[in-house]
Amino acid sequence: MLISKTRFINYLRCNRFAALDEIHREKSQAVVSFSEDADLEELMSIENKEKIMPILEQIYDSETEEDLLEKEDPQMDTMLKYYNEIEIISGKIIDQRFKGQTVYALDTYKQKRFSFEKEGFHFYCFLDGYQEDEDTIRIFEVKATTSKKFLDLTFKLEDEKLSIFEKTPEGILMLREDLGLPTNNKYDDKIKKLKDRFSKEGRYVYDISYQRYVLDHAIKSNKNVKYYLGVLNSEYVFDGEVDERNHPVYKDDIITFIDVTSLTEKMLPIIEMDTDIVINRLNTLDANPVPLGKHCQKKDSRECIFYPICYKHIPDKNSIFTYFDRHHGFKDKFGEKHELYDLINEGYVHATDLPVEWLNREKNQIQREVIETKVPYMKKNLIKEAILSIKYPIYHLDFETFPCPLPRFKGEKPYTQSLFQYSIHIEHEPGVCDKDLDNYGFIAKTHDDQRRALVEGMLDIIKPDGGSIMVYNQSFEQTRLKEMAELFPEHKERLLDMVDRLVDLMHFVRGNKKFFVNLGIDKEEADGILYYHNDLNGSYSIKKVLPIFSNLKYDGMPIKNGTEALVAYANFPYMDEKTFKQKYQELLEYCKQDTWAMVEILEALRKHVL
Repeated sequence: MLISKTRFINYLRCNRFAALDEIHREKSQAVVSFSEDADLEELMSIENKEKIMPILEQIYDSETEEDLLEKEDPQMDTMLKYYNEIEIISGKIIDQRFKGQTVYALDTYKQKRFSFEKEGFHFYCFLDGYQEDEDTIRIFEVKATTSKKFLDLTFKLEDEKLSIFEKTPEGILMLREDLGLPTNNKYDDKIKKLKDRFSKEGRYVYDISYQRYVLDHAIKSNKNVKYYLGVLNSEYVFDGEVDERNHPVYKDDIITFIDVTSLTEKMLPIIEMDTDIVINRLNTLDANPVPLGKHCQKKDSRECIFYPICYKHIPDKNSIFTYFDRHHGFKDKFGEKHELYDLINEGYVHATDLPVEWLNREKNQIQREVIETKVPYMKKNLIKEAILSIKYPIYHLDFETFPCPLPRFKGEKPYTQSLFQYSIHIEHEPGVCDKDLDNYGFIAKTHDDQRRALVEGMLDIIKPDGGSIMVYNQSFEQTRLKEMAELFPEHKERLLDMVDRLVDLMHFVRGNKKFFVNLGIDKEEADGILYYHNDLNGSYSIKKVLPIFSNLKYDGMPIKNGTEALVAYANFPYMDEKTFKQKYQELLEYCKQDTWAMVEILEALRKHVL
């Protein structure tokens, strides 16, 4: 059997995955291997699909803070071209920056690959970049994540906050210990995080450590072998230069290389033990249920494909996952802490399975009472204060953005949430707003830079009259407005004035201590949730809140979520005129629904408390 990096990591998840995978592959006849070439083709397909996972990790829904893109073909296709471009850019930079003969290619068949055999299993690695000169072999693993993940791993040394990575004169990130710089126990704790294959940073280290493990067994060379992660430079700002085809021209510093040679060496004993685990699982193929845990990677871009099988006994509504702050665990009457997955594996799967006395957080106690009584909880006095603080006219505002891995326009960084659409509903007085006549929308019809037109159109609608600007999840719109203020200094005053006028409707139901303290509410009174309904199921996303207060629905709309909106916009340049007009109108309606939803929720809250 042939085992690639992705397959290896999946087989390592739990004792069950290998058996389920074998059953699934036989049923789908994905690989009934007749030749090594057939097996290799499947491995390459698996690896190519896995490449865009780092892109998915960067993209989130601004309402739920969960991954925006589901693992469906349209979304995959939308983002894959950007990963491919990152790989090509990285390959060219590797070729220019380092001496030697470079091998890099999008076609996995043309990539440098190595394998070795152990106990009848063939372990493979496919290399994003391979370079060799007279003295050194350099191995590159390109990831569509950013350097920020690694630079944000900080520790305190003599009251100074430092990153565990430092930049060399050549611009390479290296661990402080490799540069002979002082460290301490706090530094060691961050290294442990890098060695954890389930951490956001450690998964990349594990990937390239697997590659090293295969290479160490596959090649015998006296040359020095160096290992690098290639990631997007989070501080890179695109200067707007384009070529004759109007394509962006990126400078070499768009890619940051991280020397992980010493780190991968530390990982080799771990990979060795993991290899034995994988071989044992493949030899036994035990499909019996196993305890659930972080290896399932629930709600992660690497969520296990067999999640629906293993979690089928957990209810969709009001499971133990419904409780807020569940990741902190629950304490019993003796003060002993019980972790979430330990409880699940002991049979506590429904929210009501948990003893009431174990709910030490007030918000969980409220949830439990609502679940059991089906009577909504409402802190009317604070909701009333929030509503009375609003200044009219209210400008209900919602943005749609395209978080492109590669900056598209001048002033953007990797993964900038690039604005392409807004919707505004103007509520002139309480409840006085027409769904159609008081709605104003903008969509960038092409992938040219239309940010100025968007900003100036928005400023024509939102007057400097002191009226509240209502959004849902304030941090998202606030950040976009600040970005536009820096980009267009001539509009900075107006845009920052908008920032000061933002009001987050989510605070009216989920609560926000700082918001209510600023309204003059006592700190204790200002803390905690203001509203809970059994149908929220532990979420305050607008799509969960809306059906409770309105008959409006997103289901049945041609574009019904941010994922579909993003994909529609991404495909504008490739649509015929008829399809474009249809998708353009559907996008208008979707964004219009988001702002009208705020109008309806606010009106319903008024009726409850005023």
